[in-house]
Amino acid sequence: MNYSEHSLFLPRRSGKIGFSGVLLLDDAGYRASAKIWEDNMRKTFGILVALTAGLTLPGTALAQTKIVIGIPTSPPNIVHMPPIVAKELGLYKKAGIDAEIVSLGDGTKVFRALLAENIDFGLTPGAPTIIGRSNGATVKALTANLPKFEASMIVRANIKTMQDLKGKRIGIQEPGGFADILSRAVLRAAKIDPKEVNFVSIASEDVPALVADQVDTAILHVEQEMLAKSKVPDLHAIGRMWELQPKTLYTFLSANEKTIRDKPALVQAVVSANIEATRIIYTDKAKIMPILVKQTGYPEKILSDSYDFMVKECIWDANSGLSTERINFTADLMTKVGNIKEGKTPTYEDVVDTTFAKKAIEQLGEWKGPICPTAAF
Repeated sequence: MNYSEHSLFLPRRSGKIGFSGVLLLDDAGYRASAKIWEDNMRKTFGILVALTAGLTLPGTALAQTKIVIGIPTSPPNIVHMPPIVAKELGLYKKAGIDAEIVSLGDGTKVFRALLAENIDFGLTPGAPTIIGRSNGATVKALTANLPKFEASMIVRANIKTMQDLKGKRIGIQEPGGFADILSRAVLRAAKIDPKEVNFVSIASEDVPALVADQVDTAILHVEQEMLAKSKVPDLHAIGRMWELQPKTLYTFLSANEKTIRDKPALVQAVVSANIEATRIIYTDKAKIMPILVKQTGYPEKILSDSYDFMVKECIWDANSGLSTERINFTADLMTKVGNIKEGKTPTYEDVVDTTFAKKAIEQLGEWKGPICPTAAF
């Protein structure tokens, strides 16, 4: 996709909530007495008041409002499904929202699109969002239903331990990209100097290169791992990022501060729908599987196995996911490695607006299971 030509990346006016209607008076109405005219006007005024109240009172459905939600990948990974589930199951529509979900290539592009106000909401990576806040960016986190760093280094059978990575071909898309950063994190955990391995740039789709023995490792999401193993059964995970970096925050649902300030009812509806969708992911596989098949194009068996594994690993957070410990750890880590200047580390309150998640949990109730219970915040 050429993003410069996409409508998302052109200047656009903000939409307005409204209604339309036609009131007809026949000729007899105009010839009626003043009293009848006053009665009619009183009724009309009452209708207008009722319609206006329906648009503004808390808890009422918004008028059909078009929004754009950005997600990182195309096709979407299973981990990114909460906003898609909310759309497919009509949770947005129930709240009066017409949501368009667009894949922008990676999480950093989603963050930039939010910053430019070219989209309304987006799944933004934890670290770049926090770094952005330290630099004064106007993108703020609303929830983190994807808190765990869902990605793994998958390796060939001859790699039994992390120490066996020395001298191997490490598959990455590009220097400084997602796979490169995570591969280096695995190497740090193994205390291996990056100079002791061979980085190999491959196409954006990692599975074929690993299956074809062009590389010895690849950073894969769960469904990609399952697909690769279906072709080469002795492939296996040498390191799962949510275990190697258990306190690092993976992904926020975020919005621009202008949207948060100007459209709080809309923000509330989107946050509530995403939390509800996450709970459905955990509780109703029968509803989720057709969505996964439709959205990803993967074989149903691969998706079913991936879904079961991710549920077992509690990949999603069915409350807010806005753990103070996780967010502060990520901010401190970014400062430690030099991505945030000393003295500029944002506080939890700088990064997150908890208003909407708190209200959603008040309305939906705190998630306490039956599986993967978490703290509300």
